[in-house]
Amino acid sequence: MFDGEYDPPLAPQRFAAGYIILSYFVSFLGSLSTLELLQRRTSQRGLHNWYLLLGSSVTMGGVAIWSMHFVGNRSIVLYPNSVGTDKLQLAYSSTFTAISFFVPILVLFLAYLLIGTNEDVGYLRLGFGGTFAGLSICGMHYLGQSGIENYRSYYDVSFVVGSIFIAVSSTILALAIFFILRKNFTNNWYKRALCAMLLSGGVSGMHWCASVGTRYQLKGGSGLNRDTRNATVIITIVLSVFVCVLLLAFAIVTSRARQREVIRAQKVVLASATFDPDGKLMVLPDGTLPIKEVTDCFQEKSFEEALGKSHPVFHWIYQTTRNWKSLSGLIEGMRQHLRHYNLSSRSADFVEDYAFVFREMFCIAAQDLADGTHRSLDDLGVLYDEIITTGVSVSNMIPGKNSDYTDVEAGHGKGKILFLIKKVTKPEVADLTSTGYRFTDTSNVIDIISRSTQVPKETLIHHLNSMKTYNSPERMLQPGVHVGCFAVRANVNGGFEILVRVDQLDSLPTVQLPMSALEASHINFLKENEGVGVGRLIDDMDAPGGGSSSLQALNDPPFINLFKAALQSLIEDIKDPFFADSVLVPQPIAIPCQITPENDSGIAVIIVFKTLMPVHARTINESPKMDFVPFRFFSLQQRCFPYSPDHDVQTRNTHREFSGKAAAVTVKKPTRSLSKKGLRDSLRPWPNSGHRFMTPSSSRPSTSSEKKLVSGDLSPNPSLNPFTTGGIMVSQSVSVEHAEAKSAVELQLMGPSSAITVKDNDQEMPTWVDILFRGVVSTSPGQN
Repeated sequence: MFDGEYDPPLAPQRFAAGYIILSYFVSFLGSLSTLELLQRRTSQRGLHNWYLLLGSSVTMGGVAIWSMHFVGNRSIVLYPNSVGTDKLQLAYSSTFTAISFFVPILVLFLAYLLIGTNEDVGYLRLGFGGTFAGLSICGMHYLGQSGIENYRSYYDVSFVVGSIFIAVSSTILALAIFFILRKNFTNNWYKRALCAMLLSGGVSGMHWCASVGTRYQLKGGSGLNRDTRNATVIITIVLSVFVCVLLLAFAIVTSRARQREVIRAQKVVLASATFDPDGKLMVLPDGTLPIKEVTDCFQEKSFEEALGKSHPVFHWIYQTTRNWKSLSGLIEGMRQHLRHYNLSSRSADFVEDYAFVFREMFCIAAQDLADGTHRSLDDLGVLYDEIITTGVSVSNMIPGKNSDYTDVEAGHGKGKILFLIKKVTKPEVADLTSTGYRFTDTSNVIDIISRSTQVPKETLIHHLNSMKTYNSPERMLQPGVHVGCFAVRANVNGGFEILVRVDQLDSLPTVQLPMSALEASHINFLKENEGVGVGRLIDDMDAPGGGSSSLQALNDPPFINLFKAALQSLIEDIKDPFFADSVLVPQPIAIPCQITPENDSGIAVIIVFKTLMPVHARTINESPKMDFVPFRFFSLQQRCFPYSPDHDVQTRNTHREFSGKAAAVTVKKPTRSLSKKGLRDSLRPWPNSGHRFMTPSSSRPSTSSEKKLVSGDLSPNPSLNPFTTGGIMVSQSVSVEHAEAKSAVELQLMGPSSAITVKDNDQEMPTWVDILFRGVVSTSPGQN
């Protein structure tokens, strides 16, 4: 139409509406996939996060911007009213086209890197990063325009400025909204879609603002050119299809995750509750907790034998999580043993050994949870002392203290969740975030966790707040002298319960005296008042003339005033008249406590008042500071402090018990048919992602083996009288080791050696709790 000597006028143009709509849709797909990838970033470290950063840069720069640009330019029709102008349309240089593809990806990579992944939105970094991202849109547009081979482009400056403003402002706004929602875990899919619409609107708005202000003039001598538009559109279609597949994969993964949450809420699962030094909770990028299934359900013979603080299996798990080294070298043997049980699950021995099998399933789930969080088993944490029932609606919860876990019948048949609690340091936080985890305030994810576990939000808030300070040194007794109450009552379901602080279930109700140690005169005073009740002691202290002869002999007004104030404080805390009838134990008790720079012995001394409460006494439930726990569980807790000598005993017993089972499995030769099934089961050990065991309907789980899991005969034994050291009772299990400063610092047993019964090294010695308990119940006929 034109020859090389003619300088044509500016080409007339129009826009095809279909390509305009298509270009926006392509940009929307790229923007949405970019946000999906960005929300999964958790750190600047780790290959996982670098892959996500690169992927988000490619989907934004290569699809949302580059592909949108060329699909949009495909809508530009030059010389629309002329005939035979197909080869007079825009033609692109392959070199500039390739460069324009990689430049925005590189700029966006740096921009997203600048924005970072911190939970707290850095508005300065967000402003700079958003500006660079917006400029990358403009840069790609005009770089792509420079690649037009057959036309000169003329730009209206006002439209150029307007396009830059649209690109930068919309990008900053979209990213700001997205990261604020991400921080609060409120970026639901539809909110991310709205952010993607805003982001793609900025890309499209910039493009069309610039396109309206651009005119084209055919270059002289260019003549008719090849039509390269279709080739470019093909490339954009391929990229768009890739993004669609990516989004479909996200949708499928999310849908399956939701389905697993519903199913998992009816099973026994193990969850990790990991907190950083600021009390922030570790979660997956979607706000859920790291969870592994233990089994479909816990085989319970009756409501009374439900898995809880009274169950021997729970006791074993509780102690094991405080001594993970006891499982060293046993996990693989446990896996083999479980595969064997999958093959022979209809045998009669299966039901009899269910307590053993369940413990194996717990250990394997713990190892899988450790592997999933890229930690060793030793770093996984300790078991929380409450089991939370899942799959319970809010309407089924009974308000009040302990209502969320003591209503056994309401929780029967529902799922259960056990928590492993761990406090991590700043370097450990950096390592975990580099592997794909986030740390956030629990308030940001409480709704998500409640929905995924089907646990009422109020219940979760209560327990998560308790977990933040659980097992922390600050909650342990401080070194020094304390006054405490040892109150025992019978449980209507059998056994005994002991009074504890509601915020520290392994500690007696105590009040600390502002003194570091007891003097000899104080110990003599306690001996002289053996068996005297609290009420009588307070009356003697208030009596004119110095009170009883023991008080007059003591002649220590400061100690007397401190002692009386501590007793009155305990009365106020306990809020029950029974404490006034509790009697003084003459020997103070030495128990493990927090180690401080001033006192590295790790020993606290408690002046104890003991009492046996009547079974019908229930007014203590009105005290917000007190609660009751099963006596056997409380006694177990006293064996689980750091460096306890009972850890070695438990390690030997665990290895003897579990290694024997694993060895028995390896000796047996499976039949040919079972070998084939074993191979299939080894590829999928537990159907439906859970440990499912087919138990005959006529069989019932036996608890005989469960009742032997925790040793300890509480019958009175004259040979196990309290040990005394200068009038202070010492339990055999009180031992604190320091590997750094010294090999061991132990409170040595003093007094006659005949008071000590030497037992096998693999049998646990009685704790101070056991000794006090015998003294309380020995006078009650028929009790043991």
